Amino acid sequence: MAEKITAQTFPIELNELNRRVRMLEIKMDKLEERVLSLEKSIEALKNDVRILKDVTEKKIIDVRNEILMLKEKIEDFDKKIGQLVSKTEFQKVKMFIDIINPLTSNFVSKDELESVIGELKKSILKQENKV
Repeated sequence: MAEKITAQTFPIELNELNRRVRMLEIKMDKLEERVLSLEKSIEALKNDVRILKDVTEKKIIDVRNEILMLKEKIEDFDKKIGQLVSKTEFQKVKMFIDIINPLTSNFVSKDELESVIGELKKSILKQENKV
């Protein structure tokens, strides 16, 4: 009888083990799917990171080029500023222009000058006579 009980329990235990193995296989398949999905996601992320890296490097190169262009422009401005006149030189030139400026200067005619010189001569002669 002991053999009958053992013989009956053996298929039950075998079925139970078989069920457990199938459950483990199903879990294993799901885990494999997840791992594959994660690997695909990682590859996609690597791709995205590579693309972002390339874009960032291009932007850095563009910024470097713009900085170099600005540096060249600043150097050009510095050279041009060095060629400009100083404030004191400009004021001197302005003073000379103001002195010679025909719009603000008072001109005298030859007759007016001769009459003023004549008056000065008379006044000097009068002063000499008085002295």
